[in-house]
Amino acid sequence: MARGVRNKAQLGTYYRTATGPRSVPLTDPQGHRLRWPIDIGGVHVYSRDVESVIFVPSSRFWIENEADDPDALWREDTEAFDCFKTSYAYNMIGQEHPRIVPIIGQDAWTGLPILKKPSYGSLWTFIQNHDSQVYTAEADTAPPTSRIKPEFRPLAYQWSLQLLSGLSLIHSRGIAYGELIETNCWISAGSLSMAVAGFLGSDFIDPSNGWNFPGSFFSGIEFSQEYLPLSRAVRVPTSKTDMFMFGRLVYQIMTSELPGDGIGRDWGETERLMAEEDWMPDLEDEFMGKIVHKCWRLEYEDVEELQSEVQAFVEAHGWSIRGDELEGFDAHNIQREFEANFVPEDDE
Repeated sequence: MARGVRNKAQLGTYYRTATGPRSVPLTDPQGHRLRWPIDIGGVHVYSRDVESVIFVPSSRFWIENEADDPDALWREDTEAFDCFKTSYAYNMIGQEHPRIVPIIGQDAWTGLPILKKPSYGSLWTFIQNHDSQVYTAEADTAPPTSRIKPEFRPLAYQWSLQLLSGLSLIHSRGIAYGELIETNCWISAGSLSMAVAGFLGSDFIDPSNGWNFPGSFFSGIEFSQEYLPLSRAVRVPTSKTDMFMFGRLVYQIMTSELPGDGIGRDWGETERLMAEEDWMPDLEDEFMGKIVHKCWRLEYEDVEELQSEVQAFVEAHGWSIRGDELEGFDAHNIQREFEANFVPEDDE
């Protein structure tokens, strides 16, 4: 995996193919915002048209009249590089996968990536919309006491399998995904299947030309491998930090909270406890606690080992697995239940 910026790829105009005045709007003329907004770090996900979205770095809004120019300053910003890097990573992978949101192409004037529009939204939206339906307070659990209800645990199991399926292909191409967070995990309506979107924090090298694509941890989340005790702290994305991130995301799916949140701590306390005391929150075995803790201790050699252990856990809980889905699990029925009980906010 890449370490630093030596031989960093120059992508400012790599995907720019148009030279004349813009003839296609950058974002949807009917309204560029999605029903539920999605921001991934400093990158906005805007509607492009009825079928697609476009990644737009916040730095592009520094200028207006010359924003499409090949020498526009925003092109040199880190957020812009991450957008261009996303397209390159898709090229490196070289095939579609049901757990990786498909790329459609690039905007001809900016080179920014265009992806398939999510039919539902992000995991963050899902948790916000359905928190009271999906989670309940458990008396005999470690704080925070919120836990996913038994009837929704199969959905969490299936999401875990699907994320690992996507990571397996990504790692096979020599790419460390980087930040795996609730806003770049997108959910499809009906099937409630999950796929990762974009490669904004990813870290990799193209072996064909030696180009370096450095990654980063951009979320600012306190519970991060950056803040592990010094002997185990990791500053750049690797395959093992991806598994750490997977464990963090599973914890969030199981509890609705990030590790360290929901227990009355001041900002910075989780980071300090991680560095000084190797702290990690408790999570019961029925919520994949043992697997999550092994992810956080960086004990898995590769994603296939983690995948095998998750599969064994799911099968031990009475489910048969076909590919990365649970046989007999009716996600569509859960979707209908959500729709019947969902009360939208006043401003929707």
